[in-house]
Amino acid sequence: MILSSSAHSHIAGPGRSAPRRPPANRPAWPVLRRLWLAAIVAAVLLGGYLAGGFLRFAEEVSILARPVPIAPADGIVVLTGGALRIDQAIDLLKDGHGRRLLISGVNPHTSAETLARMTDTDRALFACCVDLDYAALNTVGNAEIARNWAREHGFRDLILVTSDYHMPRSLREFDRVGELRSVTPYAVRRDDLWTADSMPNSAGLRVLLTEYAKLIAARVRLVLGVAQSDSVATELAGLDP
Repeated sequence: MILSSSAHSHIAGPGRSAPRRPPANRPAWPVLRRLWLAAIVAAVLLGGYLAGGFLRFAEEVSILARPVPIAPADGIVVLTGGALRIDQAIDLLKDGHGRRLLISGVNPHTSAETLARMTDTDRALFACCVDLDYAALNTVGNAEIARNWAREHGFRDLILVTSDYHMPRSLREFDRVGELRSVTPYAVRRDDLWTADSMPNSAGLRVLLTEYAKLIAARVRLVLGVAQSDSVATELAGLDP
């Protein structure tokens, strides 16, 4: 019987085995292993970078909170949102460290009379030398409004008053808006967030972690050139003396 050529192709020759075909859809395990290894290494490096950055951030906050002599400036800007910030900013104004004070991020329902009463300050000082900003909605807005306020009054040198943990991000936002010659930090320490040996307690650690995450987000936004929306309430953009 004569076999067809197609039949011969299925019969192995003497001493030869039939060729093997690779199983269909066989996973590329070496490639997957390399990808997993690369992902693990990247995660370790990123975790180390973030952990090291947090330690540097906590150290920066601790350094900024140390009392230092403050030289006089053109104006003083205080960012609302933390205990004692406004009180200490008004003390700087009374002591002649600046010609005017901007309180940025004031609740729209809070009047100058209310702030004067809360801080036990003569209303005449508010009428003379204090401006209220009701428009800023966050730190980005604080910096933008302060820049405009300084430009309006011809100020080049400011003292910035805010909480110690908030100061690093605030300084970066003020640096971002430009135009100012100098911004001197005056950090208000939250004693309830720190232990006697200047280590954060559990509440302080939570605050620092939250603020560090916001700082990282601000850095990423700056690198990508992405503006933060809703930083200023445009319908309230005027300053109320």
